[in-house]
Amino acid sequence: MHTQPSGRPAEWFPSSITLDGSGPYPAEVLGHRRDGMTLPRFAREVAHRITADLLPGHARDFSLLLSNEAIEILGPGTPAQVLELCRPDAEGRYALGHGILPWQEHTTADAADFARTLDEVRAGAYPPAALDAWTVAFADHGHRMALLAVYRTPDEDAAAYDALYNVLYASGLSSYEITAARADDAELTARRHFSGQRAHVEPDTLVWPTIAPATRLPIGPR
Repeated sequence: MHTQPSGRPAEWFPSSITLDGSGPYPAEVLGHRRDGMTLPRFAREVAHRITADLLPGHARDFSLLLSNEAIEILGPGTPAQVLELCRPDAEGRYALGHGILPWQEHTTADAADFARTLDEVRAGAYPPAALDAWTVAFADHGHRMALLAVYRTPDEDAAAYDALYNVLYASGLSSYEITAARADDAELTARRHFSGQRAHVEPDTLVWPTIAPATRLPIGPR
């Protein structure tokens, strides 16, 4: 199962995904998240590998079990509750554990300083540039982006703007500044633009220079 903003077809973008220390796994992700959770889908062989990595018996609050061509997501307890029964979609891919499993986009970049700075400026209730001004921060991995955060762009005269720009730059991270009605729209615009620019790049190919922080994009989708 997956959701997409009303009236908009599902759009999938290349990614690499981890789950609770397992992975990374090649995947595609939807152009928006659900309550901050990444929404991936996997090719059949990858989904089966994930299932093998997360069989019942691991010390987790969930496990996966292959049942014919479906994958069961099992909760804790005996007998385990089936939280989801995921079958392949029309393209043979598994949109697995949306809203249930804490998937993360894989990055080798060190984003700890950025995450700490973002928490600090949010706690300070900075003034936004506008209510429809968003920043999409990410790690640039050549053929794919690993999304880190979507947040309201601070006013350029606010200390928060400089703090976030400086930590992104110092950490070798990237960001787009986007005008959009919602955070979901800003994220979709960012993924569309990045994928369009990098469609020719093969996986694991180094691209230099990477996208600069505060790169401004046109207005997002309606």
